[in-house]
Amino acid sequence: MCLLSPNTDALIPLRSRATPDRAPEHLAGGTPAALRDDLISLLGSGAVLSPVTDLVKYATDASPYRLFPQVVVAAESPEQIAKTLQYARQNHHSVTFRASGSSLNGQSQGDDILIDVRKCFVGLEVLENGLYAKIKPGTIVNAVNRTCCLTTGYLGLIPQAVA
Repeated sequence: MCLLSPNTDALIPLRSRATPDRAPEHLAGGTPAALRDDLISLLGSGAVLSPVTDLVKYATDASPYRLFPQVVVAAESPEQIAKTLQYARQNHHSVTFRASGSSLNGQSQGDDILIDVRKCFVGLEVLENGLYAKIKPGTIVNAVNRTCCLTTGYLGLIPQAVA
């Protein structure tokens, strides 16, 4: 198809194709029962998000991609992450980590176990009057800029020349 073709109908997507936004049928009831039950017994019910509404919510980030996780683990501790990784390895599951969720390339999405680290891994510590900062992976960049601006008077960290 030529983009400069006078036939504008050629540019319209085929209507016979299924829309990629639709959740897969096998997730209509939420996380598959065996996976959900295994993770709840391992981590507790508060850490496992399994309703289809949660799976749909985590299927997108700031990218144009859409991947539906089988289950979401809202990690509350490094121990829960370690247990989830061990379970995934033993049961042949893949794991994707999600931090602030603002990916433009889709890397905060996955189609198996998704671990959300925003609950337990948020925070930052500004060091040496804004020369450095320790930033946890669930911290949103806007919060870093805001905190550093209040601490140093600059937007973000003070730029440093690298010798």
